[in-house]
Amino acid sequence: MTRKRSTSLFVVFAIILVLLLVATFVNFTYPLSVNGKYYSYSSFVSNIKLGNDIGENLRIVYRTDLPYGESEDNYNVLLKSTKSELKDIVNDIGYNDVSVASYGERGILLTVGNILSESDSAEIINLIGDPETLSFYMEEKTDSSVPIAVAHDIKDVTAHEYYDSTTGEMIYYVQINFKDSSKSKIANATKDGGTLYYYFGDTQFTSMSLSESITDGIITMQSDVFTDLNTATYYANKIKTGTLALELTKIESANITPDYGVGANILLAIAMAIVVLAFFIYLIIRYKHLGWLACFNLLFFITISIFLIQSIPLVTINFSGIIAMMIALIVAIDSLMMIFEKAKSYYNADTKLYVALRVAQKDNLSKILFTSALLVVAGLISIFLPVATLQSFGWVMMIGGLLNMFTSLVLMRLFIKMYLPYNNNDGKKCNFHKGGQNA
Repeated sequence: MTRKRSTSLFVVFAIILVLLLVATFVNFTYPLSVNGKYYSYSSFVSNIKLGNDIGENLRIVYRTDLPYGESEDNYNVLLKSTKSELKDIVNDIGYNDVSVASYGERGILLTVGNILSESDSAEIINLIGDPETLSFYMEEKTDSSVPIAVAHDIKDVTAHEYYDSTTGEMIYYVQINFKDSSKSKIANATKDGGTLYYYFGDTQFTSMSLSESITDGIITMQSDVFTDLNTATYYANKIKTGTLALELTKIESANITPDYGVGANILLAIAMAIVVLAFFIYLIIRYKHLGWLACFNLLFFITISIFLIQSIPLVTINFSGIIAMMIALIVAIDSLMMIFEKAKSYYNADTKLYVALRVAQKDNLSKILFTSALLVVAGLISIFLPVATLQSFGWVMMIGGLLNMFTSLVLMRLFIKMYLPYNNNDGKKCNFHKGGQNA
C-alpha cells in the first residue's frame, strides 16, 4: 500500500470515527424545520435502556374516560389510539425510552426511562402530567358560556415561524387544524368577527381579534409566550395531549430511583470513562505509535458496541451489563496486546518490523477467535437463563465477542497495513528494541 493511499484511508476512517463519536455521545436539534417542526436527535447513549438498578424512571398513572358522546363499544379502539399517541408525544420532546401500558381496569401507565434530573421529570409532568383540554370561546368564559370548538374537534396541531419583513422580527405561532365536521360550526360562530378566546381548562391563555369569518377550519394561536420555535412546539404538544382519543386524568406520578441510588448511572459512566482513558494512556506509553493505533481501533469497538446495544429492543443495561462491557473491553485490549507482544518478540529476534507485525497477526488468529467465541458462548448461555439480571450481561458479552472478532482481526489488520507505509522498519517508534531489551 502506498503512503498516499494510506493517508486517504486514515482520513476516511477518521471522519467515520468522528461521526460515530458524535452520534454516540451528542444530542442535538436539527437546524432546519420540517413543516414548521424541529426534530431532535438523541445519541446512541441516550437511547440505551437502563435497568432499575442504575436508571431512574418516571411513572405516571392516568384514569381514562370516554369523551362525551362516545360509545362504550369503541373504548378498546380509543385506548389503543391513546397509548400510541401519548408515546409519540413524549418521543417528540426527546425521550426515547418510553412505554405505555394498560393499568388496572380503566387506567394507563406511562413509564419514561433514563430520567437524568428533576428537570426532566418536571418537563414531562408539566407537558402531559395533568392534561388540559383547549377550548375556544367568542366571549370571556363564564359558567354559562358555550365553546365554539373543543379539543376533540381538533385534527392536527403544528408549530411554525415566519419572518416579518416590516418589523424585521421572527414570528412564532401554533396552527390548529380542525376536523371537517367542525368547520361549518366554527365558520358560523365567527361570521361576525369579534374576539376569539383560548382557554386551557378554565384558564384563559390568550385571545385574538378576528377581522373575518374562519371558513377553512384553520386557527392560528399567537402569544408573547412564544419567544422561539421550541416554545411554540412545546405548547403545540401540550394541546395535543388534550386531543387524545380518551380523556386522561392524572392519578399519581413518581420518580422511581435506582436501586443503587440517585445518579448511579452518571457515576458509573464517569468511572468507565476514567478506566477507558487509563487503558488508552497505558497503551500509548507501552507501544507508542501502535498504542495510538490501538486507541483508534478501540474507539470503533466502543462506539459500534454502544450502537448495537441501543439498537436491540430486548437489551436493557443493568449493573451486570456494565460489568460485561468492561470484560468485553478488556478482552478487546488483550487481543491487540497479544498481537503487539508477539510482534515485539519477533522483532527482538531480528525480524523486520513489517514482517513481525504481519506474522504476529497470523499467529494470534486462533487465540483471538477462541477468546471471542468464549464471550459469545457465555453470552448465549446467560441470555437463556431465567434470571432477568443476567440477560443484560449475556447480550453485552455476545455483542462484545462478535465485535472483537471484527475489530481485532479485520479492522486492526487493515490499520496496521495502513501504518506500515509510514514506518516499516523502525521498531523504536513502537517501543520495540532489539537485542533482548524487550523483555
